[in-house]
Amino acid sequence: MALAWANLEKAPSGAAVVVDHEVSPLGRLGQPWLVPATSTLAFAVVLRPRLSAEEADVPWLVAALAVADGIEAADERPTRAAWPDQVVDEDGALRAQVRCDVQLGPGKVRVAVASVRLDVTDGPDPERRERLLTAVCDQLDRRTAELAEGVAGPLAAYEKRCSTLGHNLKLRLLPRGETRGHAVAIDPLGRLELRSATGMVERVSVNMVRALEVLA
Repeated sequence: MALAWANLEKAPSGAAVVVDHEVSPLGRLGQPWLVPATSTLAFAVVLRPRLSAEEADVPWLVAALAVADGIEAADERPTRAAWPDQVVDEDGALRAQVRCDVQLGPGKVRVAVASVRLDVTDGPDPERRERLLTAVCDQLDRRTAELAEGVAGPLAAYEKRCSTLGHNLKLRLLPRGETRGHAVAIDPLGRLELRSATGMVERVSVNMVRALEVLA
């Protein structure tokens, strides 16, 4: 709905669609969101970041960072970003799932729609939902505006909050195959950098990954 609004009616950056119930909530690559609808806050926000086509992965990370910031602001509980599309508590429990539908124009990102699902199981009252929604949308506005000054600041902030970095990973790739390595950084285009045992660095974009497994 938000993507159609952005395309057909030129919805501005920050325009949001909030739903009470999703029949089939799906995230990246059709992964199901398993939290019951009564314990889920689901919404989508139109973003119009100033990014080149090569930076098309950046909205995924900026959206996850904004969700983590918003949850902390509303609930006063520490959160981390789990590359590429999740927000977790410090103990690793899933708090939110983020999906970004990015559409490109000539040489640039034309529009991105961030779909967000929050687990509000521990307090699904209307006031808390409104507080979380407002906090996340405010942070999405702030982080998107920061991109006008370049991606370095938001990506550095994401790196500091990323629970995936510092671990050995196995990634199953699309359309097939896998790769392994130590997650060391996020590169300037928003890709995950994996260092192999031989020291070779491989850069993996969000849309290359079918599944991720933390080995250690």
